[in-house]
Amino acid sequence: MYAPPAKSKRSRTGRDDYGKCLCLSIPYHELDLIEDMDKLTHVEMCASRSEYIRKLIRREKLKLKNQEKMVQNNWAAVWGEK
Repeated sequence: MYAPPAKSKRSRTGRDDYGKCLCLSIPYHELDLIEDMDKLTHVEMCASRSEYIRKLIRREKLKLKNQEKMVQNNWAAVWGEK
């Protein structure tokens, strides 16, 4: 009798990193947002809804960073550099 193959705890790619799954809640009165998200996902040429949401988060993060930089520059212009 042959021994069973050894179980590997690693993934096929040899990497041990894993992501996280998040549940997105959409209320009944806004269920039309699902269709909108699917259309936008297609327009943005994303492979999946999750890729589209990640893209949106990155875009908004960049906007926030630029906005914070602009506020800092405006305060520096008003009050002068320290």
